[in-house]
Amino acid sequence: MLTGVFITTLDFFIVNVAIPSIQRDLHANAAAVEWVVAGYGLAFGSGLILGGRLGDIFGRRRMFLIGLAAFVLASVECGLAPNAGALVATRVVQGAAGALVSPQVLAILRTTYQGARQRRAIGAYALTMGLAAAFAQVIGGLLIQSDLFGLGWRTCFLINVPIGAAALFLARRVIPESRQSGSPRLDVGGAALVTLALVAIMLSLIEGREQGWPLWTWLSLGLAAVLLVGYGRRRHESPSSTCPCSASGRSPSGC
Repeated sequence: MLTGVFITTLDFFIVNVAIPSIQRDLHANAAAVEWVVAGYGLAFGSGLILGGRLGDIFGRRRMFLIGLAAFVLASVECGLAPNAGALVATRVVQGAAGALVSPQVLAILRTTYQGARQRRAIGAYALTMGLAAAFAQVIGGLLIQSDLFGLGWRTCFLINVPIGAAALFLARRVIPESRQSGSPRLDVGGAALVTLALVAIMLSLIEGREQGWPLWTWLSLGLAAVLLVGYGRRRHESPSSTCPCSASGRSPSGC
């Protein structure tokens, strides 16, 4: 599980050191290179809530495996991208896959371990994220300088393939399945509202600083506030849509 956390966090930072090589090799302009970084962060950040909910409903082990498999495949596509547009698109897919992996790990650790063992597991989770963030650019620099098989910057993505494949092989055998008790349902409308709100926030924060905070970034933040208010009202008016007690016939107020 921590391997999944490591590579999904690593890929957020490792690309920074590869940007000059990517720009030169793919003849990418500044905007395309910016979205190689931002596309991953946007998809990852905005998809975390939905990813966690899918794990609650369909099983955290299952969603972890699906997310990790998708992440490995997207890493292959990133490593083989023929142009900047293809790389940006596959980075978005990679970020969405990472958003499916990350929340399952924390949820599985909390349900599998108790007491002191749980505290150690959560500590290991936090340490893994920190190490991935701290050493990402060092690892990326070494990979690019080594120029394995003449692949250059592409190894920054392709390195995920053997690591992710090994994690998938072991995860199927050792990770227990878990899901939320009761009969949780996916609130599609609510998920859409909160995801769009997070996209609006992150898009403004990512692009606003680079572009000098033009008018559209402030409008996007205002739209995010409206969407979050709509999400809050939806939750308030329809508690039974997300309350596990509703499936058993009990009043939601008794949860």
